[in-house]
Amino acid sequence: MIQPLPIRPDSNYLIDESKMRGTAEEIYFPKNKQEIREIVRSTDSENSHLTISAMRTGVCGGAVPAGGKILSLERMNHIIGIGYDDGYFVRVEPCVTVRQLSEMLLSKHINGLTDITEGALKKFKNDPKKYFYPVDPTETESSLGGNTATNASGPRTLKYGPTRNWIRGLEIILHDGTAIEIPRGKYYANGRHFDVVINGIHLEFDVPSYNYNTSVKNSTGLFSKDNMDLIDLFIGSEGLLGIFSSIDVRVTEWHPLVSNIMFFPDDDSALRFISEIRHREEISPEFLEYFDCNSIQLIRDCFSEDPSMLSPPEDAGSAVFFDLADSDVLKDAYDAVIHIAEKYDGSAKKSWCSSSKRDRDRMFRFRHAVPQAIFAYVASLKNDMPDIHKYGTDMSVPENRSKEMMDYYSQELKKNGLEYVIFGHMGNDHPHVEIILKNMDDFEKAKSIGITFAVKAVELGGSPSAEHGIGKIKKQYLRMMYNEKDLEEMRALKRYFDPDDILCPGNMLG
Repeated sequence: MIQPLPIRPDSNYLIDESKMRGTAEEIYFPKNKQEIREIVRSTDSENSHLTISAMRTGVCGGAVPAGGKILSLERMNHIIGIGYDDGYFVRVEPCVTVRQLSEMLLSKHINGLTDITEGALKKFKNDPKKYFYPVDPTETESSLGGNTATNASGPRTLKYGPTRNWIRGLEIILHDGTAIEIPRGKYYANGRHFDVVINGIHLEFDVPSYNYNTSVKNSTGLFSKDNMDLIDLFIGSEGLLGIFSSIDVRVTEWHPLVSNIMFFPDDDSALRFISEIRHREEISPEFLEYFDCNSIQLIRDCFSEDPSMLSPPEDAGSAVFFDLADSDVLKDAYDAVIHIAEKYDGSAKKSWCSSSKRDRDRMFRFRHAVPQAIFAYVASLKNDMPDIHKYGTDMSVPENRSKEMMDYYSQELKKNGLEYVIFGHMGNDHPHVEIILKNMDDFEKAKSIGITFAVKAVELGGSPSAEHGIGKIKKQYLRMMYNEKDLEEMRALKRYFDPDDILCPGNMLG
């Protein structure tokens, strides 16, 4: 039997990127599915709790333990094999990162991998095309298990959709240590009722009666709809129902890209540019990332002495970052982009554009500079204010309500005297608002204003958590999107799959 290790109160295993800190008695490091099963059975028999942890890149406290023990999956970080049906798929252990998978796909280094379907490895190796995993959760060191647990997405959701769209199969360890395999397309509900036998295990239960909002980016609550595929119940379930021991992810054909950052004099100009190019067929951007004027100034302030950081033009206010496919119609795409940009005082001469890996890497570093600066700043406050943590929004609204929501953000933040930046995934009307905290007063104001933002997002038909899940920090948002009947139906599912509340206590439902 695998033995746990003691955990110190200052351990990094007690925090995630939210900088929220939890408590735990011990930590396990299983290396395979069998060890997970033993740990879960032991925890169940002891009536203890088990918080699932991977790369801890989440920002909602989902991997932060609330007592009990931690199950760190970091040693389960191997790519298992490749299969082929109507396209290639890759089987991975839960702590394989997006970067690991991407590097294997592009290099085709497949030594030691297994044929999941007969002849798949040889077919993949000899295929002249390159392939990639298109879900980009921004953080390439995030684990595929964590991303599946939260239905993570990111900028490329504009073109490719969230993690859910790319999950072909899951192997799941349940609360009593039993394992079930769920391929997509095999087990369906009859209306809202499941009655299935998987690996000899009979499962019969109802899913909630609400309709999960898929009209916007959304990772709030358990997925539910009529005649749904069983696999979708577990995607986005935040570890409440079981532990992923392996994941099959679909991949698609890679194509070369040209990265661009275009600057504008003010926020409104950049937002109008985004609104106009997102649906233009001849442009077809892979993503549309927005930087408000405050974001550009933050980059200037924090990275002015870093020679490796791209420096925005002196007269730049806001900016838009987008990728275009390097194809036969690229000239037509750029003609359209430049024409639209000039309408809003954007200029091709003052923009950045490149297809080289070095330049594109620098542009992506520029994109990540905003959250990087915020994370570092909040971490610097922890010594004097240990209870403080990063406070930002993760809300989406329908496209036709986007301007109303953006105006509301600015109006309320200015009224409350809070400094902020707004950046991110405007292609899906899902920007991140990060509040720059100065003291605990600001922190309390931020929490209060965050609730008003969430209420407004739901009122406009959106989601209070578009891609990061709920975790422990955003539990109150769940109650804005769902009524008490909905919540009780979710609790009933939790009780069915985890009757003793062993797994991930405190996540989502409290």
